[in-house]
Amino acid sequence: MESVASSQRGSFIAKLGAWLQLAQLIGMGGTVVGMMKAFGDLKTSGASDPEILSGAIGEVLITTAVGFAISIVGLVLVTIAISACHYRAVWMFWFLCIYGELLIFYLFPFGLFFLIFALVKKDEFLKTSEQTLAA
Repeated sequence: MESVASSQRGSFIAKLGAWLQLAQLIGMGGTVVGMMKAFGDLKTSGASDPEILSGAIGEVLITTAVGFAISIVGLVLVTIAISACHYRAVWMFWFLCIYGELLIFYLFPFGLFFLIFALVKKDEFLKTSEQTLAA
């Protein structure tokens, strides 16, 4: 039987990792808004100075890089939670299925791993909800 402290630690790590995945969306949103601003500035100043545009684009891409870096930390935390801590919950099953499908498009091995892991261990994930309801 898994200890309560270990289960709580796995839950914390899993939730933190899942929340950190939002950094991708925030980074991409910052990039879109920044690019709109950069091209707006280009429109008002004219196309005579490409250095301004390239500097603005370089600055905007920092938000994308930071978002992906934070998201990778979250990806590692989710992997630790499901593999080392053996964290199982119904929400985690659905998170792994949906996130795995999304990751297949740009981080193929990780997306495939999460999707296959969730489907293979489906009974373990769903059994935790039955045990919680029975208790």
